Amino acid sequence: MKRTDVSDSIEKVKIATELQQLLHEQSIDKNTPGSILKDFETLLDYIGDRGLKTTSQYYLLPQGCLNELNSRMSRPMAHRLKRAQQRSFPLLHGLYLLLRTTGIGVGTGLPPSGRLTLNAEPLKIWLQLNPTEKYFALLENWLIHASTESFGESDRRSNVCMESFTWVFDGLTRSPVIQIEQPKNRNPIVHGTMSALTVSLMEAFGWISTEHAPPVDGETQQISRVELLPFGSAMTQLLMLGRFSRYPGYSGTREQKPGILQPLFRPYFPAWKQNLELPEPESRPGKYTWRVSVGKPWRRIVIPGDFSLDSLANAILWAFDFDNDHLYHFEFPNQSGRIVRYECPYCRDASAWTDEVAIEDLPLAEGAAMKFVFDYGDNWQFTVKLESVTEVDPALTEAKITQSSGKAPAQYGDEDDE
Repeated sequence: MKRTDVSDSIEKVKIATELQQLLHEQSIDKNTPGSILKDFETLLDYIGDRGLKTTSQYYLLPQGCLNELNSRMSRPMAHRLKRAQQRSFPLLHGLYLLLRTTGIGVGTGLPPSGRLTLNAEPLKIWLQLNPTEKYFALLENWLIHASTESFGESDRRSNVCMESFTWVFDGLTRSPVIQIEQPKNRNPIVHGTMSALTVSLMEAFGWISTEHAPPVDGETQQISRVELLPFGSAMTQLLMLGRFSRYPGYSGTREQKPGILQPLFRPYFPAWKQNLELPEPESRPGKYTWRVSVGKPWRRIVIPGDFSLDSLANAILWAFDFDNDHLYHFEFPNQSGRIVRYECPYCRDASAWTDEVAIEDLPLAEGAAMKFVFDYGDNWQFTVKLESVTEVDPALTEAKITQSSGKAPAQYGDEDDE
């Protein structure tokens, strides 16, 4: 379905008159209808210009910062945990998801010496938006574009955030007020990491209210009451009638331009004019230097940027004396944390192939790394770190190995064993 078709169809979506009136009268600022803008800005201010050092391979919020960050939220979460994790704080977990999905927060360097930093260009665009535009930028990134790959969880379903939201909303539709008499009872609507994240974001967006029981030793506070607010009822009904989660190709993909929800909500919020549109990555011609390792052995490879990613794959296999007789792929997290994967030309079902993308077109910063997976039976995994991009070298007409360390592993095991 083309985007114009979607726009044409959702402009006809109508909800009850009293709910329409409620949406028309709703103002959006730093503190209204919920705390989402205030809390997100608090996170941005905390990360600041210097960023945060993180040992996580997914560039999660540092463990030592969680309690302080939690205390700065509009509604700090009480807990009695000795070693809290990011997922222990559902709101921080959700804010981190939005930070990465918008592209404002990016990971740089390699763990355990990585940093969670703010990306200057998306941040500049964000600061130019008005509160209504910021509110819907976060909403759209959560429900349409977000991927749990941002914090290291498998995301086989492209619209897992929308699915979790739909699950929680369906429960509240059956019972707008959910009272949990004994917090230890596992109500499926509020139990689990993803449901907790969803409930926390729904409250931050001003759609629901919650109450909590005090925490006991070794646990966080438990939800004792959830109530769907009138504004939340209007917003969620409009979303469900728009049926966005059922449009193939529009959920969970960052390649789609922002503003998908705009035709649905702009009649009620005319201040929504601009979107958080990220600039397209620019091609970087030059000489690319890679440090490729498999275990302790490593090789330094230089290659022209206008060569294909498939040429880099051949150079890696050649550098380690491997026969190129199996399937392979490259993968790495993009600026929003979603895993990008380029398959070898012999794979039939893929969204991108290694012989169709030039090295200079990779959205990969210096110091970042890809994973090169070769032979899905033996599952060889090479770390391919981009060390530098320098000026084009006319004398460099092929891939070259400039430095080696360690003996290459035997591709098929020791010959003596055979």
